[in-house]
Parts: sequence; C-alpha cells; structure tokens
Amino acid sequence: MIQSARDEWPVRSFPGDFHWRDFHRISGGNPLLLRSLIDDYSTAAGAGAVELVPGAFFEQAVTTCLYRIDTSLRNTACALAVLGPHASPAELADVLGIDSDSAQRNLGALAETGLLHSGWFRHEAARDAVLQSMDAAQRSQMETCVAQVLHDHGNPPTDVARHLIAAVKPGEAPWLLPTLLEAADRALAEDDVDLALDCLRVARDICTDERDALAIRIGLARAGWRVNPSAAAAHLPELTAAALTGRLPAGHTHALIGYLLWFGQVDEAVAVFDTLGKHGTAPAGASAEPWEPQSSDRVRLWMAYGYPGLRGTVRSAVPGGPQQGSAPALAPAQSTVRRVGDLLGSVFGRRAIDDVVVRTEQILQGARLDDDVLASVLTALGSLVFADGLIRAAFWCDTFLAEATERRVPMWQALFASVKALIEIRLGRLEAAEEAARTALTLVSPEAWGAAVALPVASFLQAKTALGRLDEAAAQLSIPVPEAAFQTPAGLLYLRARGQYRLAAGHPYPALDDFHACGELMARWDLDLPGLVPWRTDAAEVYLSLGDGGRARALAQEQLSRVGNGRPWTRGVSLGVLAATVEPPQRPNLLGEAVEILRERGHRLELARAMRDLAGAYRDLGDEGGSRTLARQAQQLMRECGVQPTEPEGPASGDRAAVSFADRTWTRGVHPELVGRLSDAELRVAKLAARGHTNRQIASKLFITMSTVEQHLTRVYRKLRVRRTDLAARLQSEDADGAHWTGDERPGAGVTDARERVRC
Repeated sequence: MIQSARDEWPVRSFPGDFHWRDFHRISGGNPLLLRSLIDDYSTAAGAGAVELVPGAFFEQAVTTCLYRIDTSLRNTACALAVLGPHASPAELADVLGIDSDSAQRNLGALAETGLLHSGWFRHEAARDAVLQSMDAAQRSQMETCVAQVLHDHGNPPTDVARHLIAAVKPGEAPWLLPTLLEAADRALAEDDVDLALDCLRVARDICTDERDALAIRIGLARAGWRVNPSAAAAHLPELTAAALTGRLPAGHTHALIGYLLWFGQVDEAVAVFDTLGKHGTAPAGASAEPWEPQSSDRVRLWMAYGYPGLRGTVRSAVPGGPQQGSAPALAPAQSTVRRVGDLLGSVFGRRAIDDVVVRTEQILQGARLDDDVLASVLTALGSLVFADGLIRAAFWCDTFLAEATERRVPMWQALFASVKALIEIRLGRLEAAEEAARTALTLVSPEAWGAAVALPVASFLQAKTALGRLDEAAAQLSIPVPEAAFQTPAGLLYLRARGQYRLAAGHPYPALDDFHACGELMARWDLDLPGLVPWRTDAAEVYLSLGDGGRARALAQEQLSRVGNGRPWTRGVSLGVLAATVEPPQRPNLLGEAVEILRERGHRLELARAMRDLAGAYRDLGDEGGSRTLARQAQQLMRECGVQPTEPEGPASGDRAAVSFADRTWTRGVHPELVGRLSDAELRVAKLAARGHTNRQIASKLFITMSTVEQHLTRVYRKLRVRRTDLAARLQSEDADGAHWTGDERPGAGVTDARERVRC
C-alpha cells in the first residue's frame, strides 16, 4: 500500500532522512493517515525539523476516519481511549454494554483501519485525536461509565479516581466519596500531591455531609501544606469554628492545632486544645481518622517545645515524663514521638552530650518521611545540632534533604534546607549556609512559612553578616517576621542574628537590646540553654566593643558557670571573650583551651577567631614568631570559611614599613605601640573621636558615611579594650612631641558616657 501511494502522488523533496518505515508504523498503511503524516512532515521540515511528529493534519485525518466508520466502532475507539492501555477486554465490553466477543471483533476492525495494533493505538497522537473528537457531555458520560466499571472490577482507587476527576459530573453513587478519599490518601502516600488535591476537590464538590466536609478540608490543608502552606490557611477559619463547637473529630483537631501553630495563631490553637477536654471526641464521619494516642502525644509535644511559653498549659501531658502503671505497646509513630519527647527532656535537662547524640541517631536510623514523622525528625535533628553533634547532624540532614528532593515535596525540602543552613553556619561553611537559606526561601515564599520564617531568615542574616556583606544582610531585615515567631526557639535565633548584624554594622546598643531580649525570653520559658543561644557571650562582645571590660567579664564568667566543665562550643567562645577582659599573661591559657574545644567541636569560624586572638596574645607577650604563624593559620581558616581577614597578613605591627607622609600625620601624638595595631583608617577615626568630634562630624571631615565611622570605632574599642571616654588617654603617648589638647579638642568633649548609655 505504501508503494502504491508513492506511485500515485507527485514526487516531493524532503530535507533530512526520509524513513517510510516510520510512516507505515504510525499510519498502518491507511492512505488517508499516510497522506496526513506526509503533510505534517512537510510543514515541520519547512521549519527546520527533521523528525516525524504527527500534527494537525494527522489529528484531522483520525477524526475523519472515525466518522467514516460505523457507530459501534467509533464508540469502541472512544471507550478504549478513555480506558487506557491496560484495560482488559472484559472491562471494555462492560463499558460498551456488549459481550467480549463483540468487543474483540470491534478491536480487530479498528486494527484494519490502521488506528490500532495489538489492541492499542499505533501512536499516542491517535488516542489524543479520538479523545479530542468527543464533545464535553460525551466525554463526561464516558469517564463516569469507565469509573463505574473499573470500580466494579476492583481496580485501585487511584485509577478509578482519575476518571471521576475527568468527569464533569461523576454522579451520586454511594461508593464515590469513599473511593475519592481513599485515592487521596494513597496518592499522598505516593507523593502525588496534585492527584490528592484533585481527588479532594471532587470529593468536596459532591459531599453533602458536614462531618465528611470537615474531614475533606483537613485533607486539603494537609496535602496543600506540602506544596504551599498558604493553601492550608484558607481552610483554618471554618475548621477552627467547627473545633470550638466540638464538631471536629479529635484526630482532625490535633492536625488543626498544628496548622494554627504554624501560622502563629497561638491563642486559637490554645482555645482549640482546651475544647478537647470540654467536648470530647466528635463522631467520626466516613473520612475521619480514628482517635489515636500518638496524635495526642504529638500535639502536646509540639505545643510544649515549639512554643515554650505554652509548656505550663500542657506540662502534665508532655511526652517523655514518667508513665504510671504498665505501658501499653506503642505503634511505631507513637513510639517515635515518645522517644523524641524523652530526648528533648534530656537536652533541656542538660544531660551528657554523647548520650543525646547516640539517642538521636537511634531515632533517625530507619525513619522514612511522612506527615506524622516529619516533625519528630526535624526536632531530633535540632537536638543533635544543639548538642554539638554537628558532623552527624550534617549527615542526617543531607540524607533527609535528598529524600525530600527525590520525592518532590517542596515544603519538606525547604524545612531541611533551613536546618542545613543552621548546621553550616555552626560549621563555619558560610557560603553553603547562605545557599541553603536561599533555597529554603525560594522553594517556599516567606509568607507561606508562617511563624517558622524566623529560622531561614536568621540563617541568611547570620551568614551574610559573617561574610561581611552587610548591605545584603540588611535586606533580610525587610522580610516580615510575625510577632508569634518570637514565642518560638526560631525567634531566639533571629534575635541573635539581628544582634550580630547590628553589632557588625556599628550599632552596639540595638544589638545589646536583641541579646538581652533573648535572655529575657529564655528565662521566662525556663529554657536558658547556652547551646541554643549563648546570649551572655554575645552581650559580652558588645560590652567589649564599648570598652566596658567589667561587664563583659561578669557575663562571660556567668556563661561559663552555666555550661559547666564539659567541652561544648559555647565554653570555647566564652573563654575567648573572657580572655579579652584579663591581663595579657592570663590570655594564652584561656585562648589555648578555647582553640582546643572549638577545633574538637568543628566550629571553624569561631576557631579562626580564637586563633587570631591567641596570635595577638602571643604578640603582646613578645612572641612574634608564634604570633605570625598562628595569625597566618587563622587567616587561612577564615578564608576557607568565606571570610576575608580584616587585619593584614605578614609581619607584626612593630615591623611594618613606614607609612606615607599623609598617613604619618595621623600617628603623631599616638603611642607607638598602637600605631600598628590599628589600621590607618581606624587610626584617623579614633583620633578625631578622641578629640571630641561626633560621628557625624568625623564622617564629614573624612568624606565617609556614618555607618563606616561606627564600624571603625567598634573595631577600635574592641582592639584597644577601651570606652570612648578613655580613648584619648589610651592613644596619647607620654612623649608625644609636646602635643597637647586645647579648647574643643580636649578629650571627651561632647561625648556621652558609654556606661550611662548602656544603663539606659
């Protein structure tokens, strides 16, 4: 037939390779279909294509074939197209309302037309053309009929549901709603969120029972949250109203509380929690989950530890406490929740770090992500981070992030990316932390994060600040963080990150406010854990920058008393701060221990800073060789973390080459020991500040910004360990060529006492 067609038609010229076998495979030798394929190929070839792809001419030819054959064959082609390639002859016969033999004869006749081969369409384009040939009413009726037949033949609910979704009006059969809901559950278990949402939307449209409608709303919130939590927010008002009047089953009420807490609706969550005791459990509808003890344990756990201020509300029921009587056997999910509760009790009870790490890994081993286990896994990872098990935490976080990525669940990916950012910051891998935080906020918009947005934003802000990209860090402060976030541990991390940015940007007093706010919240929650936020050490850094060594020393000592004699990273950082407040001969021992601890715990950025300070301590004691070696190592480690060292590499300050004549004027009247310790820019700013000029006046004189002045002064105060009022005395040399301060240049003129400002 192909040869006769070639002899009949005029010769055409086609670019590329012309393969008649492909034309025959798709057309089955049908002249009408063959001609349409040649026309499609000619059109595509004119546009530069070289592959044979059936197009508009082929679709029109298939439609023409359908209307040239009798109605029985046309109906068979339509039923087969709707059923799909795996339909059995018996199912096809039932859809058509004929016997199996008649169905087989129709398939044979369709094969002779060139449309079918071995019981299925020769090309998907032919199937698509058949489906397009059906009007909306015919297609809806056929989809409904196919769904009924597949259900009667015992096909999986997801296969049946796909046809119910395609039908405009699937009918009112009693099996429809349970099938759709079961299909939604299975689709969600297989990470097919789109199918789950489609099933639930159709179920919502045909549902007439209020209890089932509420269960469907919970299902829509649950499935939508995986992709975009904002989709879940639309269902909360109606679900909350139902819960408050006792119309929502307990299992669904527990899920609702979780969503309310996510979006920071704390008062509503507490009110709904209280109804569990007042109204008991509402009767379950066709789709309602049965009441499960692990659901109750989960909601109490997340209320108690997700919002520590609520611990008193649920204290008596928090998992992990002593159990009275013989404990029943626990389901896996319930057991995981209980074990996480016990683990958190260990972390908050300040038990041994090694014990926490071992128990956390026991929880994480073999865990597979699902909606019930997700929060437990995230909490266990957080415990591992706060217990200083950073390397293991990084391994497990990457493992679960890979699983979430493979299963294509954006919200899970974003959550583990945010945890990864926190881990990478503590490990000193700042570029990786920045990238992970960016991923978290890209996969899920900040608005959809709810109160939890504080975590990725805090990591982003902290990484940018540590990298010295202060303008980019400032941009993160424009991301709205709900007030409810500051009732969560993530809010503490945000306050700390903002405080670190403010200190780096030369705003020590607002930074101090943030660190003290952390302390007040942690004390109020009875959660004053240095591993979570070492706010005393952070505040001590601010006091050092202001030259108030006494307060810095007191805070560092108090922090050390709280971390005990173990070797957590917070002890290493606190030792480094304490070293800055003692006499030079005492510093090497404190800094040496800090270096050992931070190297052992893997906090590379803090390690680099401690090594830099230790190099300075050696230099102050006259050990120039040891100082140079250690300084170079510190600078190299900083570069590996992504930070460019601010102090020059090379010889110590005493060996520096002579400065230019312009710079030499700024060293006049300055103690020689300090000339090399401060950069030229810092020295210029320091001398003007010592003469009583305000920051604005200094900025004007030197043609720089106010922020730059504040940054230079912050580093000067830290390096010289002085207040602003003591700056003149510290800078002035005893033999400063008879230089004297006169008039408005006298030390301290117009400068507010830093100590008084701190007290305010």
